[in-house]
Amino acid sequence: MLIQFFTLRPVAAVNDIRVHQPAAALARLPGVRCHVFGAGQAMKQPEPGEDSVFVWQRQILEPARADDHLKLLRQGHLVISEWDDDPRIWPMVVQTNFIRRHNPTVGIFPNQLANVPPLRDPASATDQPVTLFFGALNREEDWRPVMAELNDVLRIFGDRVRVTVVHDRGFFEALETGQKVFHPTCPHDRYRELLGQADIALLPLSDTPKNRLKSDLKFIECAAEGTAVLAAPTVYEKTIRHNETGLIFRTPRQFGLKLRALIGDRSLRRRLARNAHAHVARERRLEDHVTARLDWYRSLLDQRASLDAAMRARCLDIPAARW
Repeated sequence: MLIQFFTLRPVAAVNDIRVHQPAAALARLPGVRCHVFGAGQAMKQPEPGEDSVFVWQRQILEPARADDHLKLLRQGHLVISEWDDDPRIWPMVVQTNFIRRHNPTVGIFPNQLANVPPLRDPASATDQPVTLFFGALNREEDWRPVMAELNDVLRIFGDRVRVTVVHDRGFFEALETGQKVFHPTCPHDRYRELLGQADIALLPLSDTPKNRLKSDLKFIECAAEGTAVLAAPTVYEKTIRHNETGLIFRTPRQFGLKLRALIGDRSLRRRLARNAHAHVARERRLEDHVTARLDWYRSLLDQRASLDAAMRARCLDIPAARW
């Protein structure tokens, strides 16, 4: 089987987690080869007798671009539209309602980690400041409700706490402490390195329709790096076991109180980090889950004739000659 992934322009580590790492894991399976490419780059053609799967990242079926999709179908590719976010963010998706009308066959694959290193020693020695970590895209409305509590905690602990921030300049500027360091948006390996140098990661996430469709990726990355987490219940409560693999806060006041507890109790941080790391090492390694994707692709190929017939029946506005 040839599996090709057509990607969008990379933003932070989106393509690493959703495309490049799964593709690399799939390519290690017997009988599978993978190819990842973007705009302006060439796709590969299948060898004789080789099934072809074409995964199109965040494909939007604009009526004017139907021929792009039809051409792939005529060439014999099984086309899969890959989404990693709430598709209603894009107006064209809402206007065309294409996902409901054209993609009744759906596979769902939780994010997993390609790399879970051995549990590291604590980031900070007992005589060093405790390091907090915050790094995320588009979280401005999520951290604002807890910023006052965070600054209160920073005032209480003073030089005993420092903060590492990745990407979010607004968050960095809102911190009322001189013990802070800013890093611009960086490659995923560097992000994981900085995360692994911290003691506590802050994972605020407001309860909104958009946020409810996010994944628990940030928690499992923290767990893999041995960093204790203080997280909102939205999304994370489904994975984190409170007071066992992390702490959950429900109000800004709880955020402040639980953060104080984490900063002041080194043994609590280590217990949470140790349990979370064990959970991720046992349950969330990509290599243990990647065959589920391959099995799904194979099941679609087995149903190819009926799926194509159903597609034609739904698309009566497309003349038969264009297929």
